[in-house]
Amino acid sequence: MFTNRKIRSASILLALSCLLISAFTDIAYSQSKYGTLHGTVLNKENQPLLGVNVIIPNLERGASTNIQGEFVITQLPAGTYKVAVKYIGYKSEVRNVKIKAGETVKIKIVLNQTVIETEPVVVTGSPIATDPLNSPQDISYIGGREKIRLQSASLGKTIETIPGIYNISAGSVAGKPVIRGQTGERIRVLIDGVAQEYQQYGERHAPNIDPFNYDRVEIIKGAASLLYGSDALGGAINLIPYRFHITANEVIEFNGSVTSAFHSNNHEYMTGFNFAGSKRRLGFLGSLVRRSADNFHTPEVKPFAITQKRGDPKFTGEINHTDFEQLNGSIALGYLSSIGLFSANYDHYFNSNNFLLPTGLPIGLRLVNRIVTLKGNMPLNRYILKPKFSYQRNHRQATKPGDSRDVLPNSPNVDLILDVYTGRLEIENINISNLSGILGAEMKYYDHKNIGLVPLQPNGHFTNIALFGFEEWRSERLTLNFGVRFDYRSQKFLGSTSNPLLPKDDEREYSSLSGAMGVSYKLSNILTATTNIGRGFRTPSFYNLYVYGYHGGVFAFQIGNPDLENETSWDISSSLRLRGSKIEAEATIFQNRINNYIFMYNAPDQPLAPQNEPFVFAHDQAGALLTGINLSVKTNILDWLVVGGNYSMVNGAFSSGPYKNDELPLMPPGRANVEIKFVSPKTLVFHSSYLLFNIKHVSDKSAAGVYEPFGQFDDGIGPDIPFGVASTDAYTIVNMGVGFDLNIMRMSLNFDVEITNLMNKEYRDFLDTYKGYALSPGRSVNINLNMPYDN
Repeated sequence: MFTNRKIRSASILLALSCLLISAFTDIAYSQSKYGTLHGTVLNKENQPLLGVNVIIPNLERGASTNIQGEFVITQLPAGTYKVAVKYIGYKSEVRNVKIKAGETVKIKIVLNQTVIETEPVVVTGSPIATDPLNSPQDISYIGGREKIRLQSASLGKTIETIPGIYNISAGSVAGKPVIRGQTGERIRVLIDGVAQEYQQYGERHAPNIDPFNYDRVEIIKGAASLLYGSDALGGAINLIPYRFHITANEVIEFNGSVTSAFHSNNHEYMTGFNFAGSKRRLGFLGSLVRRSADNFHTPEVKPFAITQKRGDPKFTGEINHTDFEQLNGSIALGYLSSIGLFSANYDHYFNSNNFLLPTGLPIGLRLVNRIVTLKGNMPLNRYILKPKFSYQRNHRQATKPGDSRDVLPNSPNVDLILDVYTGRLEIENINISNLSGILGAEMKYYDHKNIGLVPLQPNGHFTNIALFGFEEWRSERLTLNFGVRFDYRSQKFLGSTSNPLLPKDDEREYSSLSGAMGVSYKLSNILTATTNIGRGFRTPSFYNLYVYGYHGGVFAFQIGNPDLENETSWDISSSLRLRGSKIEAEATIFQNRINNYIFMYNAPDQPLAPQNEPFVFAHDQAGALLTGINLSVKTNILDWLVVGGNYSMVNGAFSSGPYKNDELPLMPPGRANVEIKFVSPKTLVFHSSYLLFNIKHVSDKSAAGVYEPFGQFDDGIGPDIPFGVASTDAYTIVNMGVGFDLNIMRMSLNFDVEITNLMNKEYRDFLDTYKGYALSPGRSVNINLNMPYDN
């Protein structure tokens, strides 16, 4: 068995040993092996564009255009690379550029304005950077102008408008993403490809990440265990950091943006800024954002105490104890040496908030998440060596029911600390016999300490070792990719006298084989058909196996099951994608068959349940089948009119055992969105001006009975609760927005105003965890201002 010290050492060595070896290869890769890319970016009027983002994804290098529209990227290894050019309000472009040793390659790019933004390349879930139109995997994204408009305090809220993506909410502070009906421990949240841990088993345990600190968000829908291991059985969400813009200039280059926002419903204020710069071979990046909010408000309707009507909400109007504050940021340094780019990054997340309980009392929460990442990008002829090492400390504290966040950090009831060490080494091969892809190894050490008063989850640690390979073959029309991964996990749980499930230490091992195979075929230059088959897996978590305690966030006593086995799945999806100059559309069908699906059910007669506990939930597993469809279309019908819409639907049911044909918990209802956007002509000062109306219709949804979290608010589960619901009615809400980009000294100021729930409609969303005793939020006027700057 490995010792803690050995595991940490091995994890670090896996990521950094190649750096030591590569130091001896410096002589072989002299400056004569490198070239330079010099480009100019113009609009169709032949005017230079300032601040255009130019990225070489494979090398993780970039540049920004100056006032003459020019950019320079030096010290590029000889070879052919994709160069992505992005600018808010303009259609992105991708060029394949051949860099020659000792030469400067010059390119000229003309960008055309557009009201339909696209991401030119994605890097998540695929062997290499690829155009999402032609990827066999189903990959979505949010970035650029759309991210500026939609980003919020929670990751789930930021991306919930994407087809197939939903949000488990608790006010505006907590937003937990759902991908095709899967959430929590069945989807992976990543930062630059490295998995993040945040005690994700709880329905209100949202990712401890602020989207503001990242360039864009990429989402792979469907099994992603091949690249990202356990918990990626249902998909993965990857936050892509801003890339270094390193030049050879002696003068410091500096740019960035300042952002401010206000949301009227909960009086939420946000102020943030990000910056980037370089001097000689050194690059730097950073961001800082502060958010502060009071209680959120629902429509003012009569509560249950007045109406005495069964199912009416207990609380309306101002929902007490839903305030929060956050302070989040990041800083990164990069150095371009003669053998590649090396960087160090620090991310910090701080959150303090209250949740309202059904009693009307608060429960306080304090979250601190720290991440240190070291990585390298070293081109070696047709290979690129990419070592990474990450250390994450996640600290979750909660008060006892009735206490607010003000007593933290000094008087926690729940006090959980995670230390996670991840070493990852990828070797990327570029166009060898038309094959491009990666071979990799990953070692992860996870250490959990429960130092609080509640024995909610035991102390313990695990080591996970993985080997994987993922290759892609391309012709003019056909793309094939395929890969395999093997994981081995050794874990130890420490016995406790307070947990009858774990009276003594328990050691166990798991292993799993996963993989994927995908194909895409270009039926024409604008139409592509794809199919992907993936095998995913999930190892039972500490929580699944040995939880034993009262979980205040869901006001239920929860009991684990030490006999749980690995979940495995076969996920298949097929898509038809269309992307033309005036239209984008996609239709996807999918099926995910999961063996040993782990779930909780209401178990008042569980032998280990404490006496007088009104709500007890225990773990079990059975087969499950999820099927669904996602449809989307956006078309620029006229120069001044854009019309779009999407529809998402997923069904999930048990497929074996005594639960067969019963519905799975937390299955989202059907959802349809229609958006109409009016665009005004460009002027000398204003451009990308718009007025939009969004209509969202969500169908009614019945809770999954004894399997449903918060199911106690429907009749027949536990003691009678006359107020609130677990099942929800259909609703339709209207949102309205207006915005523009203002040209000031050749820079573009972005301004947006959005009114959500325009008619202040009374409704309860099925995935709103307050539905049992409060309404969903009412009308809010949201103002966002983003101002870039450049020296």
